[in-house]
Amino acid sequence: MLSVFTNRRWQISFLVCLVLAVILPGLSGLPVIDRDEARFAQASVQMAETNDLLNIRFQDEARNKKPAASYWAQTAMIKLFSQDGERRIWAQRLPSLLAALISILALYWGGSKMVGRDAAFVAAALLAVSTIFVFEGHIAKTDALLCASTTIMFACLGRLRLGSTLKGWQRREVWGFWLALGLSIMIKGPIGLILAIATLASLRLWERDLAWAKPLLNWGAIGVFVLIWLPWGIAMYVVTDGAFYVESLGNDLGNKVASGQEGHGAPPGSHSIVIWATLWPASLFLIPGLTYAAIAAKSRTKSRLNKAMRLALCWTLPFWLLIELMPTKLPHYGLPVFPALCLMIGAFTIALTHRVGFKKTRILGGVVFLLSTASLIGAMIYLQTQYGGTNQTLIMSIICGVTGFAALIAAGALWVHKVRTALLATLVSGLVYFGGAYGYVLPNFTAFKTSEHMAAVIKAFAPDIRSENIHSPHYREPSLVYHVGQNIDLTARRADLSDGGLLILNLRREDSEKTGFELAQAARTRGRCLETSKPVNGFNYSKGTPLSLVILRERPC
Repeated sequence: MLSVFTNRRWQISFLVCLVLAVILPGLSGLPVIDRDEARFAQASVQMAETNDLLNIRFQDEARNKKPAASYWAQTAMIKLFSQDGERRIWAQRLPSLLAALISILALYWGGSKMVGRDAAFVAAALLAVSTIFVFEGHIAKTDALLCASTTIMFACLGRLRLGSTLKGWQRREVWGFWLALGLSIMIKGPIGLILAIATLASLRLWERDLAWAKPLLNWGAIGVFVLIWLPWGIAMYVVTDGAFYVESLGNDLGNKVASGQEGHGAPPGSHSIVIWATLWPASLFLIPGLTYAAIAAKSRTKSRLNKAMRLALCWTLPFWLLIELMPTKLPHYGLPVFPALCLMIGAFTIALTHRVGFKKTRILGGVVFLLSTASLIGAMIYLQTQYGGTNQTLIMSIICGVTGFAALIAAGALWVHKVRTALLATLVSGLVYFGGAYGYVLPNFTAFKTSEHMAAVIKAFAPDIRSENIHSPHYREPSLVYHVGQNIDLTARRADLSDGGLLILNLRREDSEKTGFELAQAARTRGRCLETSKPVNGFNYSKGTPLSLVILRERPC
């Protein structure tokens, strides 16, 4: 692979094509499968409809959890690609796709200065096909955008640390760092700031010297950094009377630090276990890559590699310790440091092409990699047997077979020191798995499209119904609001259907029969009958329960 793509333009073109190859499939076909994505998407629709860029709301509830940049990006895409009332989730996912591209190119740009162009190319390619990176690039949330901003920060610090051709206030790395830090605050609050402070503090403790970072004290760049977020921050304080900061910093971030929020608690060490899946297939090189980075960082020679590995370790380890200690844990929390991990891996693979070594760690890494590959293939097979159609079995088997075969080649090649073969097979396994999963397998899981199907049935059952006349006490997923409309009632335990309203019931609930009987009795007192739609069978992915939803309404007998 490296012998073919040695030209910078070829490398950049390959990286762009690689990101598009793993993220474009399924961008429109994948259902709104994440609760947070549905909330972000619906809040952005409401923002676009009202042209109110300050009040972030999901239905009538203020959504004071994250800053506005992600909502603004989605709103811009809605304005560009949608008409009034349309729901085009692919348009709202475009910011995440663009952020994924920026992350990869920023890593390549910064890594080329830090560890050399070929190592940076390998690092960017492996990040592009990693599990959590691909997932976040597919959904309309904040995390792909945060990854883009923090990767630019990391790249700028790396280039600044290794020296720059620009001088004084014109230094692009300084301006790039402060601009990216300001954007990270507008995307996800203090996460980028915490990462930057932890990195610089760790390097100061390690080396007792931060002279290389003095150019960051550029008051023009710092002023622009402040102007990125301060006006919005003041406006939000005024508009919400301080409620935004109480909710976002006190309740949302504070609860995640203090307790396992929303059932996402896990013990320390959980991230270090799931990284074998979240960084897959790059995780093949993780153990030897970290070992190589630690050895290079301990060297007393102030070489380019030594400085780069120290920065990468200080970017990764303090933040990793922080998220391990937090009671609330979600798989994407480690994504901001994945570029640094991949850079260490890229430097290791290039070094391994020139000398033999790290035999024990290569063997151990390959074994764990094959176990994680088997787990991911097993997960796809399980999902297919539970929620897929029989017509998908053959293609799913081909996807899993090619993925597994490529993974075996990758691990075996690493064991016998065939580095280029291992890299190529690793990329093939990721491309096939994610291209097949997002492009074909997941979009065809009809059980996960319950909200979409309900919206279609409602439109056919009662074409002129308004969302405020629809009640869904048994099925309250945010995705239903996104597909049906802002004013759907998810709270009512009973509904008066005499005004022509609709009630969505889950027949699998014990109280559904009683509710239906009471509504039929009430209809008869008015000389009317209760009409029932055909059931919509699906699956509540958030709660892990099957669904059988019907629509009830009153009609003349």
